[in-house]
Amino acid sequence: MDFRASIAINNRKTKLVVVTYIAIMLLVGLLADIAFRPLSNNGLLYDMQLYITFAAIPYITLGILACTLIGIVIISKFGHKMMLSGSQYRELSPQAELAAQDRQVVNMVEEMAISANLGYVPRVFVMETEQMNAFAAGWNQHNALVAVTSGLLGKLTRSEVQAVIAHEVGHILHGDSKLTLYVGILANVILTLTNILGRVFLFSRSKNNNANKAKMLLLVLNFVLPIITQVLYLYLSRSREYMADAAAVQLTGDNQAMISALQKISGDYEVHKDDREKYESFTEKYRAAAYIFSKGDSLFSTHPSIENRLKKLRGE
Repeated sequence: MDFRASIAINNRKTKLVVVTYIAIMLLVGLLADIAFRPLSNNGLLYDMQLYITFAAIPYITLGILACTLIGIVIISKFGHKMMLSGSQYRELSPQAELAAQDRQVVNMVEEMAISANLGYVPRVFVMETEQMNAFAAGWNQHNALVAVTSGLLGKLTRSEVQAVIAHEVGHILHGDSKLTLYVGILANVILTLTNILGRVFLFSRSKNNNANKAKMLLLVLNFVLPIITQVLYLYLSRSREYMADAAAVQLTGDNQAMISALQKISGDYEVHKDDREKYESFTEKYRAAAYIFSKGDSLFSTHPSIENRLKKLRGE
């Protein structure tokens, strides 16, 4: 299997999803502008064209864009910090005196960062839990981190741990954390706005046909967009997992280590199922989408199934 081609294909799918989100956001904004301030009775498309060409200022659309940008700035500054909150962890500093296993982990992160040409080394953390998992967050030298659980380090071989770390470095290389955070902001802005407008326009009528059509469409979108945005977001998440798997093979030159690691992590996932459901917190749920493994492969799953991931890794 050509893993570079796999990465390229998933990148194209990602761009399509992001463009779709932006198009939905602009559609909602323009419909809101028309609902509150229709410019003619010549049809929705005509009024949209007037707003898009700034024949009239689309205040609501511009307000949505401003709120989105503010949200992106805030989440860019603080979003990665949430990944470690609510958990017991320790940072492995390259300058500190470390146990042999910890030093090995730091070295592997450095090796994979060099192989990926990141230009910096992400910070390294170990989360104290018997469950086997790992995640990455951030996208630059200021916020990038790789975290692995103590359970994973104790149950995988060196080559398997290296494959897992390569997978996580792949997420950083592809900017997956930034992408999912930004798309999450877009989705929340869209859903919050349509929900508010849906309530405002539920029993509202206007003398202008364009305004009434816009209100009707916003009411419909209030019901269908939660499903559409969620499906798109989760599809994006699954695509990026395939990309990170491919990156792990590229960086290590070994698909068998990644296959073996996923099989062991999958088995461990079932063993700790009851513990996970009992103690799962909000931040744990927030992290779950970033973990290297989570069970699923439906329209509403953050990760592909283990079977499909293994097929891709084997080139089937």
